[in-house]
Amino acid sequence: MNSQAAPSVLLWLFLILSGIFSPLYGDTTNLTEGRLNYCSVLYYCDLPVPGGHCPSKQSLGKPKVNFDAEQCRVPKLLFSRGVTPTVPDIGYRLYRYLGMEYRVVYEVVDSVQISPERLAYLLNDIPLAARLISHFQKEPYSATYLDGAKRKHFQGEKGKRLKGDVRHISGDTEERRLFYFGYGSAEVAWWRLRGPALMDFSYKPVGNSNKRVAYNMHILVFPGNGFVNGIMNLGMFKNIVFGKIREVIVDITEAARKMEAAGREEVLKHPGWTLEERLKLEAFLKLP
Repeated sequence: MNSQAAPSVLLWLFLILSGIFSPLYGDTTNLTEGRLNYCSVLYYCDLPVPGGHCPSKQSLGKPKVNFDAEQCRVPKLLFSRGVTPTVPDIGYRLYRYLGMEYRVVYEVVDSVQISPERLAYLLNDIPLAARLISHFQKEPYSATYLDGAKRKHFQGEKGKRLKGDVRHISGDTEERRLFYFGYGSAEVAWWRLRGPALMDFSYKPVGNSNKRVAYNMHILVFPGNGFVNGIMNLGMFKNIVFGKIREVIVDITEAARKMEAAGREEVLKHPGWTLEERLKLEAFLKLP
């Protein structure tokens, strides 16, 4: 059997880099830093500015950010996909961060042994993927959907060191590209991180075997100040983060190996699985 829990457990890598935010709605005459960032990215990236949300462009003053083509690429991309600045719950929060002065990019490009169909199944059931890893690796992964059948908003954690709140904001498994925006907290070596992050996750089959997919995980992190930005750009810090990523990949690989070795019947009959989970696993195992 091929990799069973690889797909959505990658989202825990995203949670490593995500944190807590608070919205700053209010009268535009009281221009908070959050609203300044929000209005600046809209004006200087030539995006429609919602009426009553921002003062004039001239009143913003000279922006701290150089809103060039690269700085405006993600805001324009998300806007074109329908994730606008006025989307309830996420629009303002997302765009205020896209207008921040500091940002750090982490990109993970790799492949994993799993079919596109099984990948899609687990991406659409984050809690099941977490249970598979926990079962075979004895690692405390967990996830819960907060919006019922919609399955767009979930909370996840790995023990006490990694937890967060994530929303699936665009894309789907038919497109094989998904965008997530979230927040949480994580302990990485000597640092305790808190800050928002945006992830663009895409994948495609490798070759003609239909048993391996290549994925690209592009994570955009928004440090709150220059000091944190400097730390997160350090080669040492990035090496630690990528080390955490490798730990999760090991969990994925070992879970896949152990599930293959255990066999179908052992997995489905194990008393640790509920009836609902067994039915889900049965459907999953029927996929190519």
